[in-house]
Amino acid sequence: MFVIGATKKVQNEISYTIEDDKDYQDVPAIFQWHANIISIYNRKCLLLMNNQTGLNLTLFDLREQQFEHLDSVIKGSLRQLLQALEVDQAIIDQMEKQSSQIVYTKTASRQILGMMNEMKSMVEAKTEDQSYDEIDAVEINKFMNKNMLFTPLKHTYPLETFVKYFEESSA
Repeated sequence: MFVIGATKKVQNEISYTIEDDKDYQDVPAIFQWHANIISIYNRKCLLLMNNQTGLNLTLFDLREQQFEHLDSVIKGSLRQLLQALEVDQAIIDQMEKQSSQIVYTKTASRQILGMMNEMKSMVEAKTEDQSYDEIDAVEINKFMNKNMLFTPLKHTYPLETFVKYFEESSA
């Protein structure tokens, strides 16, 4: 199961029930995420960040229909991100299995929200000198996970932290 802490902006876009986060405290942090919406060139973009590792995904130009089926959009996009980052297929399979059920709650971690603000600033900086059609979402997502340091991650990159988590949990 994935638990996604949705900001008020996300809650306003989705039709899913917002559950009480206290009911899902036993879900491992590796399967918990936070989501926020930002605007790039007046288009809605979803930022998704993993609570345990800081692994993150930026989805550009989401429309109403995609918000109506956000579970499917997240599952497919996360699979594509992990493949683009060349994550081991066994890890991808495990994440897909856990994402078979997704629940939405209110946000629960100020630390993650702070990291997401850093992420927002970097996405804006990476896109500011480009027209919307020139934005390469795959390259931005790779950069955000391979090259962006977050202080709470002890100065490691999200992808490194993500892979290390699975290496240590399978040892």
